[in-house]
Amino acid sequence: MITDRNAVAVWVEYVLDQAGKRTILVVETNLQLDPAKIDFEPGHVEALCKDLEQHRKTIGYVDEVRLTRKWLPPNTRPVEVTGTFGDHTVKTSMGSTSI
Repeated sequence: MITDRNAVAVWVEYVLDQAGKRTILVVETNLQLDPAKIDFEPGHVEALCKDLEQHRKTIGYVDEVRLTRKWLPPNTRPVEVTGTFGDHTVKTSMGSTSI
């Protein structure tokens, strides 16, 4: 069983190709996985990876584990375009955009 609290969601994917079938355990996390980013915490990522490896040893059907960052939908807000065209004022709503 995965016990690390940084594992947000877990699912299994099957890959069928010419080489055969592979079973992939996908683990979603809120942790930053890119070492180049400022909020990367190597200790937390390493602890999660150790927990996942221990879990993988207890079940025989998983060929590999994929760690992925939780996808967050973009924040959106309405955009309003204003300006002038000659002597006329232009004001229009453009829907929403991500910020």
